[in-house]
Amino acid sequence: MILPKERSVYANLNTSFTSFGELLADQQERGLSGFVRLSFPGYQGVLFLVRGALINALEECGDERMVGSGAAEAIAAKSVNKNGTLDVDAAPPEVVELVAQVLDARPLYKDLTSSFTSLERLFTKLQQDALTGYVEIILSGGAGTAMVLLRGGEPIESVFSSPTESLTGVSARSEVVQSVATLGGTFNVYRVPDSQEPITETAVPVGAGADTSPLLAFWSEVCAGIEAAADEVGASGKFRTALREVLVSRANTYPFLDPFAAEFEYKDQTIYFEGPLPAEFSKALGACLGDTVAKLAFQLKRADFEEKVRIRLAGTSEKHGAVIARWQLAEDVREFVA
Repeated sequence: MILPKERSVYANLNTSFTSFGELLADQQERGLSGFVRLSFPGYQGVLFLVRGALINALEECGDERMVGSGAAEAIAAKSVNKNGTLDVDAAPPEVVELVAQVLDARPLYKDLTSSFTSLERLFTKLQQDALTGYVEIILSGGAGTAMVLLRGGEPIESVFSSPTESLTGVSARSEVVQSVATLGGTFNVYRVPDSQEPITETAVPVGAGADTSPLLAFWSEVCAGIEAAADEVGASGKFRTALREVLVSRANTYPFLDPFAAEFEYKDQTIYFEGPLPAEFSKALGACLGDTVAKLAFQLKRADFEEKVRIRLAGTSEKHGAVIARWQLAEDVREFVA
């Protein structure tokens, strides 16, 4: 798939020396709108970000294509292989959203050439057919590529990229039509199935290949905030005791948090976890911390303790917005993170 770009942020980084997870987390923290691409011979994986939030993913391997959370998981797993290439491109958020919405498009016409097909007549036919999808245009001689996005047959965005310029909007469509008339080119038309469901935000899975250090840093800050709230009301050391008791009581449900299993540990305001994080890690820890806050409020006879925790953690959701969006943590932290 041809991807539009406004500018290149990083180009041709080698996976042997670059952590895909760290690169992605950095761009999410910076609020990137654009694409993070992983490439190997015959393979391309793309994550679609809008203001740091992951909204979709695409994996292409030969003629096979996968979209959504499955693609995000596969890309994360593939990223640990050596000698792949990583690229990060910025693009206007509205363009990224439009492209993300047509990822499920299927080929309608392939390899049409300007020698036999008029581009303007093609657009007229697609308008008559009320096509929703896009047209890929490859100029002859490597002179450039373009994408025209269509909804109900009407062009809603056009992007043109050449070795010397990058254009969007009406100017992009005019440029590509003129360039095709002068240089010639090839066209591919893709149509979105009528039954396509609306795109929803996709979380990067916690599985193999995903860098989970930002996630652990977030939960460490949440634990430290709750601990500080307990210390503030004169209960120094009570938080760790209460948390340990809750983890033990929940060990049958969440064995990976069992203090006696030596996988999970909280000390010196930092969470440590031995091995890859389970898929349920955030859900489990969020539930256990909610129980811990309630337990402390009862033990300390402080009806205002939960409010003190929320005050301590005020601004956490804004500070770690990219992490919360990336791993879809809003539900897991809503009880105590303001």
